[in-house]
Amino acid sequence: MVIHSMENAGPDNEYLHELRTTAPRSRDAVYAGDFDALGRAMIDNNEAQRRLHPALVSPDADRIIEIVQEHGAIGWKVNGAGGDGGSLTLLCGPRSDAKRAMIREIEAERPRYKNIPIYLSRYGLRVWKHEASQLDNSLSG
Repeated sequence: MVIHSMENAGPDNEYLHELRTTAPRSRDAVYAGDFDALGRAMIDNNEAQRRLHPALVSPDADRIIEIVQEHGAIGWKVNGAGGDGGSLTLLCGPRSDAKRAMIREIEAERPRYKNIPIYLSRYGLRVWKHEASQLDNSLSG
């Protein structure tokens, strides 16, 4: 529906400009360790999606957003197809007791919704290298 209506829109489409600005803001916030700025970028992205097409943010997602605001979340963003599909990424504040209470309330109200814990590493991206094993060598040659 939304994608189809914009398939010939081109890179300068004004409707997508606002969405495009949130990606570098999010990146810069993560690099700076500024979670408040990351949360604002997430919320701005979510609201830009809503303005793009109202069906992208479902009433269920709006209810979850209400709950997370009550528990002090600093960011939220609908991902994927939006509407009745997709997922919702939440950026919680520093209080783990508020996060646990928020998750309990969401899962009590919407039992089919599940928390998938994801953590931002304070060390950034790390890569481990290993020597090629004999199995690796046999697969490549």
